Amino acid sequence: MSIPGRTDWSWQELGWYAVAILLFAGLLYFADIREFLQALGRVDRSTFAVAIAVGLSSLFVWAWVWHRFFGQLGITATAAKTVRLFFSGHFLNSVTPLGQFGGEPVMAYIIADTTDTEYEGALAAVVSSDMVNAVPFFTFTIGGVGYLYLFGSLQGFLFDVGWIALLILLVGGGIAYLLWSPDGTLGRAAVGLLRRIERRVSWGEGVLQSLQDRVRRTEALFERAGRDRRFLLTTILGSHLAIIAQIVSLYVVFVAMGLEPTFVPLYFIVNLSTIATLSPTPGGSGTYEAAFSWLMTLFYSVDLATALTAAVLFRLTTYWPGLLVGFLTLVTLDRQGDTEPPQNAEL
Repeated sequence: MSIPGRTDWSWQELGWYAVAILLFAGLLYFADIREFLQALGRVDRSTFAVAIAVGLSSLFVWAWVWHRFFGQLGITATAAKTVRLFFSGHFLNSVTPLGQFGGEPVMAYIIADTTDTEYEGALAAVVSSDMVNAVPFFTFTIGGVGYLYLFGSLQGFLFDVGWIALLILLVGGGIAYLLWSPDGTLGRAAVGLLRRIERRVSWGEGVLQSLQDRVRRTEALFERAGRDRRFLLTTILGSHLAIIAQIVSLYVVFVAMGLEPTFVPLYFIVNLSTIATLSPTPGGSGTYEAAFSWLMTLFYSVDLATALTAAVLFRLTTYWPGLLVGFLTLVTLDRQGDTEPPQNAEL
């Protein structure tokens, strides 16, 4: 569980750290490090402090979504403990190469261990929360493309982005429906596969039967997580506040830099640059700054040094404060004992 003090890094993981460092170094080289430092020096610190406060609030919105699903599934945790668990998960996913891909099982284990709940319930809560928290990135992108199509000038690049976002949203929505649906389609398919394996092999009968039981329990818990459609709708709508907070935070970052931000570019920069965090580098480092800088030069007439400065400052309003808080919560998580009876899903 404890990344702090970890010494068993693989060469592959260290390689992704090296890639992130090289990417950022390359950006600094092409942007001119002297111009980059000068742009940093011109930032209004008091205004930037406001950007940090607003940006950090987006993480608390995502933690609120976790707490909603904890309550829905009867996981015993106070709001304060849920926040600590969320930030711990944010830290683990952000510092671990490939952490954005399949980090939910590890976090589910930590939640089950610290809240004394079953693993399957913790997994259902984390996966459901992550799906809900991902929705606004696509709905905002589609909404922005629709706005430009109706009232502005829609570039070919953004038109393609809109179709891709719509496709991902539809596919993701289909997967979410199957996970939360009471018809048990995914569960039956998984159990059927395990039974076919069981008939073909002469060993592991007890293990395969145990896996079938766990699949059925997990399926029942996912169905419970998505049973209340009103709960899902209000939680999804609430999760959009996180992206609104990030857009406002980026606006304040631009003001702190002495730039004149316009709404539509901010809207797309926040949503589209997030895609770069899906890279294998830790927390999308390097690739995120590159994507953000490219998008900023696409929408604004600024040089690369200014764009890179904005990217670094914006990451300092969300990613890096989240890492610091996440580290502190992770190293103190096992010493916390503030649990209470399972609360109602509504906050």
